[in-house]
Amino acid sequence: MSKQKNKMCYPNHNKDGDIISYRMFYSGVDPMTGKHKLYSNTWKVPKNLSKKEIEQERKKAELEFVAECEKKSNGIFIQENNITFAEFANQWAERILFRNNDSYSYYVRAMETLKVLNAHFGSCLLKKISPIIVQKFYDWLCERTHTKEVITVKKSINELVEQKELLKTAVANECGVDRLTFRLANKIGQQVSMTTAKVICKYFDVPVSKYFLIEKQQVKYSKSTNAGIRTILVVILGEAKRQMLIEQNYASREFTRPITMGTSKQKEIFTQAESKEFVQALLKEAHQKKKTVFALMIFMGLRKAEICGLSWSDIDFENNSLTVRNNSLYFVKFGIVTKGTKTEKSNRTIALPDKLLEILSNYKLWYDQQKINYGDLWFNTDRLFLQDNGNPLHPSTINSWLRKFNTTHGFKHIPPHSLRHTCITMQINAGVPLKTVSARAGHANERITLDIYTHSLQSQDTQAADTYNNFLLN
Repeated sequence: MSKQKNKMCYPNHNKDGDIISYRMFYSGVDPMTGKHKLYSNTWKVPKNLSKKEIEQERKKAELEFVAECEKKSNGIFIQENNITFAEFANQWAERILFRNNDSYSYYVRAMETLKVLNAHFGSCLLKKISPIIVQKFYDWLCERTHTKEVITVKKSINELVEQKELLKTAVANECGVDRLTFRLANKIGQQVSMTTAKVICKYFDVPVSKYFLIEKQQVKYSKSTNAGIRTILVVILGEAKRQMLIEQNYASREFTRPITMGTSKQKEIFTQAESKEFVQALLKEAHQKKKTVFALMIFMGLRKAEICGLSWSDIDFENNSLTVRNNSLYFVKFGIVTKGTKTEKSNRTIALPDKLLEILSNYKLWYDQQKINYGDLWFNTDRLFLQDNGNPLHPSTINSWLRKFNTTHGFKHIPPHSLRHTCITMQINAGVPLKTVSARAGHANERITLDIYTHSLQSQDTQAADTYNNFLLN
């Protein structure tokens, strides 16, 4: 049967006799059954066009409809594809936990990303998304900015300290900030946090604006944030292609340029001297639970979620080893969730250093005593770290503990994950083989370790060059 016989197109009129739409039909085949199927579509006549222009647009729409029906009949497009990006993307997101009920982190990240994607592509039909549209989105992504509040010292607070004949260390302690932060707050042109500026000015009862300049700056999003959004878009359109709703995944590198723009965040870690001071301070910590948590971070480089997911069955005191097999994370929608490790390589058994083994042994004695003290009120659980109510330790609690610990001992404020970065960096600087460092860190492969800790490896390379130079010229 010819295409001419296969296709039919009928006009629809309003009360005044004007053509307002065309109903198109195509006699094709259902690829699922092999039987005859009549495909149909309604094309609405655009406004403010001449009769000639309308006829041109109608013919164009009819050709597109026929081409689409032929593909459907040949099994290239099995499903109806008059679906918007937002409709498909939201359905895809809701299926994440059905596909893998352990994917809470991915689900939360996907839902946040969809806010950006739906704002840009939401009402666009999937089949209308082209490489040009996607590339324009990537270009916009790299140029978009957000407002960041920047606090700069414009007048040194030293004059108030000297007027009242105070000791800087004492003032820092009473303000609740560490000595380094207080020292920075005295240097004109130095950036500090709004929290630091407020507590210092509150202590001296002076307005913040007198000593600190508050500016709002437009800064670009980080490269990793932009790359994460791109990844989700590629996955969504990849799924649409698998379902034969689109012919090509135009978000992939095959059709668009890679994202190279955006800011890169510097990893803030302790120096070698600060690391040793931190260890000495934690060894004197009286709170057994805090002491053990900090020790697991600085000695082992465990992630916060991995620490919260530990059970006593994961500690092998006879073989001096620890097994990481669970993550415990908090999600607003789901609460505290215990799930498998981040990657297959994250599930690992690693040797315990002697000092950490001693700390864990002492913590076990304290833990067992707590069970006796609570008696029947003690929750029957094997979990290493618990809240007072018996529930698993909330991951954000570790942030609070570390912030107070750093303030008390005068260390710079770094988040818990920076202790992991510190541990891995110090191992590399100490000459531990990269393969061993990578395995202990639970990285999927050594390439990841190389990419993340390039700076440390470059420093080690310089040290090696100097050592060999001295050896040759000695």
